[in-house]
Amino acid sequence: MYIGEKVKFHNEHGETVKGEITEVLSDSYDDVRVNTVGEVEYYSKKTKKYVPVRTKHEGSIFYEVKTNLGVEYVLENEVERLSGNL
Repeated sequence: MYIGEKVKFHNEHGETVKGEITEVLSDSYDDVRVNTVGEVEYYSKKTKKYVPVRTKHEGSIFYEVKTNLGVEYVLENEVERLSGNL
């Protein structure tokens, strides 16, 4: 997934919601980004560079998604790519 990508997800009421990814965040890491191939990386203070998120922390990654109703925070595994327009 990329910043600016159109996505859909199901909200807490089971409704399908469409929006655009505006940011990637993490509960485990301070500094995360999406690299050029769409993978989430974090800044390692030890190696002083961005490295892939460890498997045990993949559940801590979530996206900020801007929808028509406001901003939603969605776990990475709940987001689906959307083909076409919103």
